[in-house]
Amino acid sequence: MRRFIGLFASLMWLSACGNSTSSVGLSTRMGSAVTGSSLTRTSSQRLTLSNGITVDRVRLSVRELELKREGHHDDSVSGDDSDAGTSDDKSEHKQRTGSFLIDLSGTALEGQVVRLQDISVDVGTYDEIEFDIGKVDPATAPAALKELADQGASLIIDGHIDGEPFQFVSSLRVEQEREVSFEIAEGDDQNVTFNIDPSGWFTGKDGKRLDPRESSARSELENNLQKSIDAFDDHDRDGGEDDDDNGSHHDGKDD
Repeated sequence: MRRFIGLFASLMWLSACGNSTSSVGLSTRMGSAVTGSSLTRTSSQRLTLSNGITVDRVRLSVRELELKREGHHDDSVSGDDSDAGTSDDKSEHKQRTGSFLIDLSGTALEGQVVRLQDISVDVGTYDEIEFDIGKVDPATAPAALKELADQGASLIIDGHIDGEPFQFVSSLRVEQEREVSFEIAEGDDQNVTFNIDPSGWFTGKDGKRLDPRESSARSELENNLQKSIDAFDDHDRDGGEDDDDNGSHHDGKDD
């Protein structure tokens, strides 16, 4: 059986000294996001798609995941990555991970929620989840991401098309912000799930099959991939966002 590997190479948290902390799990799931308390674990949705394509393994390079505390955002800062002129709130009310690998194969492709890692965060109310998927620098890449980094890749899909093996390597960048609303109390065991839905990856706008071996299909395939990745609060670990009526939304941004 092929193993599921989800490794954090490093974990950074920026928090005020003396604040109470609690645990948040990071999980992942392959399949359409669901509502309700149960999952339908049918491998046909993921492993063998309806157009003769089989997905055997999916690897993603996550550069960072960030949780933001309610009422403490740094939207007024000029420049996307600038630290200049920020208040203490910027360093006190964000919880960040370092870069890590999502590696899905075998039973991890069957639709269940699989736990990646636990992180320690400040207690309080959080209202935004952000993540950044992209390639990392080979010189500084953690060991788990070295293979992707050496190929300049943020995503690798291994599979078969009409019985023949293929490998799709992409350097696509996906940055997403999702508005949420959840409380983390001391001693809680909360959870954030990355959901990856492959059902539309290899289908073009005209309904025809996209062949991952053909360069002409790359742009449309990468667009489908960007739309298929989401992250949301999923504290009951059922594969669906906890409150679908809270006005949550996500904004994908491609660099």
